[in-house]
Amino acid sequence: MKRYTTIGILVGAALLTGASTASAQRWGREATPRSGVCFYEDINFNGRYFCSPVGSVTEGVPSGMNDRISSARVFGNAVATVYRDPNFRGQAKVIDRNVADMRGMGFNDRVSSYEVDAGFDRARNGNGNGWGNSNGAPRQANASRWSYREAEAMVRRGYQSVLGRNPDAQGLRDWTQQVMSRNWNQRDLEFALRQSDEYRLSRNGGRAVPRSSRQ
Repeated sequence: MKRYTTIGILVGAALLTGASTASAQRWGREATPRSGVCFYEDINFNGRYFCSPVGSVTEGVPSGMNDRISSARVFGNAVATVYRDPNFRGQAKVIDRNVADMRGMGFNDRVSSYEVDAGFDRARNGNGNGWGNSNGAPRQANASRWSYREAEAMVRRGYQSVLGRNPDAQGLRDWTQQVMSRNWNQRDLEFALRQSDEYRLSRNGGRAVPRSSRQ
């Protein structure tokens, strides 16, 4: 009996924690986080806003706030991935810097779910661009923080966001392995996808990209 009572207490505590997290997410003018993202109701960071620290995962923006975000400001070492639909579905975009008007990225009043991840430490990499190496390439890590399924889902989102299509089977496998072995986050993956020949060709109207421009 004591065992079941303990389990009940733990479940109740988890529910209360989830409820407090949801209730804290509301329009207002709260203190900005040291590392996180604030979402604003109006463009140019005006109007009411709410903030989420690094590590936040919101499967569905609460009623009254859903599809009402018009600008976003990034604080500290943070990066957000926003989705048009609840449960991290639909078109996705990565926000790794301040966005004064989300109409420019086709996401004005379109954010229904999001996650806030930690970016790379800009003070340590020496180039101020948020990436781990001096040439701007994503850094590598020894241990993966993602399961295969999580990494695979990240690749699917990256393909849609950068290349505008679903990944083929081989590409899905290859990029998933890259995400896991190099410990990339969503921003790292999308940076790497933008270095691909497919992306460069799409930006160049389908014409071959001169070798000198691939540096």
